[in-house]
Amino acid sequence: MIKYINKERGSALLLALVIMVMLTFIFIAALTTSVTDMDISKNMKERTSAFYLAEAGLEIGMGVLKNNPNMLNNDSLEMLVNANPNLGNGNFSMDVTGTAPYKTLTSSGNSKEGISQVQVMVKRKKNPYNIWNNIVFAGVGQSGRTIAGNISFHGPVHILGEGEPFTDSNGNGNWDPADTYTDLNGNGVWNPGEPLLTDSDGDGVWDTTEPYTDSNGNGAYDAALSAVDLAYEAVGTARIYNNYSGITSDLSTRIPPLDTTTFNGEVVNTLDAELRVKHGQVSVSGSATVGQPNASGNSVKETMDGCYVNDGYTGNKGASQVYSDNGTNQGYDLEGNFSFPNLSNSYTDPNTGYTYSSYLNYLNSNALVISGDLNLQPGVPYPAQSNANGSIYLDNNGNLQISGMVYVTGNINMNAGSGGLKSTPILFDGRGTLVSANDINISTHVLSQGMFPANDVIGFIAAKDLNIGTGSGDSQLKIMGAFYAQGKITNAKQNQIAGAMVSNYFSATNVPDVFHVPTLVDNLPPGMPGSGTAYVYTYQIVPNSWREL
Repeated sequence: MIKYINKERGSALLLALVIMVMLTFIFIAALTTSVTDMDISKNMKERTSAFYLAEAGLEIGMGVLKNNPNMLNNDSLEMLVNANPNLGNGNFSMDVTGTAPYKTLTSSGNSKEGISQVQVMVKRKKNPYNIWNNIVFAGVGQSGRTIAGNISFHGPVHILGEGEPFTDSNGNGNWDPADTYTDLNGNGVWNPGEPLLTDSDGDGVWDTTEPYTDSNGNGAYDAALSAVDLAYEAVGTARIYNNYSGITSDLSTRIPPLDTTTFNGEVVNTLDAELRVKHGQVSVSGSATVGQPNASGNSVKETMDGCYVNDGYTGNKGASQVYSDNGTNQGYDLEGNFSFPNLSNSYTDPNTGYTYSSYLNYLNSNALVISGDLNLQPGVPYPAQSNANGSIYLDNNGNLQISGMVYVTGNINMNAGSGGLKSTPILFDGRGTLVSANDINISTHVLSQGMFPANDVIGFIAAKDLNIGTGSGDSQLKIMGAFYAQGKITNAKQNQIAGAMVSNYFSATNVPDVFHVPTLVDNLPPGMPGSGTAYVYTYQIVPNSWREL
C-alpha cells in the first residue's frame, strides 16, 4: 500500500515538472514574439520617419529646380538642394542625374535606425507668357494701389505696380516736382537769391518739374508701389479661383472647356492660375481668399498653381487664406520680361517697318475711323460702314457684324435696348476691335454668336477708361471680349465677364465674376496692345514617375 502511494506521488511530481517546463517555453516564446513585434514596430516607425524625410527632400529639390530653371549642371543643383539637409529628427541627401530636358531626383531619408529612398523624374519645360495669359494684367497702379474691391477672378492675376516712367533730370533716382519758392520781386519767375520753400534735391537751386509719362491718365505722377502699398486688396467675398465655379451657361456654352491635369491623384479641370505681384503687398481680409483649400471628388482644382509676391501679404487674414502649391514665400519670378503696353509709346509696324509716333496713332492709321461718339443699342440700327481696314454694322435685333479695327474719335457706348429689348444682348459676329480715343462704356449684354474666341472675338481698347456696368440697372450682365484701358477698368455691378483684361489699375464693387479664357491669347482680335510673348523655363514632374526604391 505504501509503495503504491509513493508511486502516485512520483507521477504527480513528474507531471508538475513537465507542465512547468511547457509554461516556461510558452513564456519564452511569448517574450520572444513580443520583443520581435516591438523591433518590427520600431523598425516600421523608423522607416516611416525615413520615408517622410525622403519625401521632404524631394519637395526641397523641386523648389530649388523651380527657383533655378536656368541652372542645368547636376552637381550645382545638388549643392543647392543639399545645402541644409537636417530636418529635425533626421536628414536627407539628394542625387540629381540625367540630361535636360529630363532629370531624375533620388532622395534618401535617414532617421536614427532607418533609411528610405524615393525617386521622381522631372521635365524642364519652356512656358510662353503673355499679358493676355491672365484674367487681369495690371500696370503702374494709382495712388498706392492697383486692384481694389470685392471681385472674383477666375484665372491668373499679374500685377506690376512699377510706377510711371520719368526723366530723371538730376539723377537722384526719384521723380521731383517743381520746387516752390518765394517770389520776392513779383516777376513770376525764380531769381537767384529768392528763398526756396522746397528743395527736392538739396542743390540750392530751383528745379522745374521733371517730365513723366502719365500712363494711367490721372493727371498726377504715380511712383512704383512700395513694400507697404497695396497691389491687390481682397475684401468681403473676393476670391481668386483656379476653376470656373459659378459660371453661367450664357458664357460656358460659348467658350472651350478647361484643360485637365492630375492633382493629388485626381483628374481635375484647371485654369493654371498663378498670382504674380512685382511691387506692393497682397491684402486679404474677411472671408476673401487667394485660391481655395484642396477638396477631393469635385473634379476642379481649388489651389493656386503658384504665388510669386515680392512684398508679401497683409490684411486681417494675410497669408493664412492663401492656398498655393508653392506656399507663400516665393518672390516675383519674371523680372525684366514684361512692361505695361502704353498707347503713347512709339511703335514700329513689323509688317511695313514704318514707325508711328504712338501706338494710338498706329491704330488710327490702320482702322476704319468714325468721328464723334459711337452708340450701339439693340433696337437702334447702326448703318454699315467699311473700308479696307475695318467694317461695322448693327441691325435692329442687336446683331453686330464687325471685322478689322474700328477707331472712334469720341466715346464708345454699348447701351441696353428699351422696352422689350432691354435684356436683348448685342451678339457679335466676326473678328474685330473697337478703339476709343476716350472712354468705353458697356451697359448691356455683349456675347458671341458662335464659339469664343476661335470663331467670333471682339476687342475693346480705351485710350482713357473702360467702364462696365456703371449705369443704373446694369447688373447681371453677361459680357465677353478682350478688354484694354490705358487708365482704369471699372466693374461696378454683379456681372459675369469672360475673356481677359489689361489696364493700369482696376476698381470693382458688388462681386463681379471675371473668367479667363486661356485660348484667347492665340485668338486675339486685331491690334490688341502687348501681344508679344516671353518664354520662361520651369520644371514639372513627369506623370507616374514617382516610386519608392
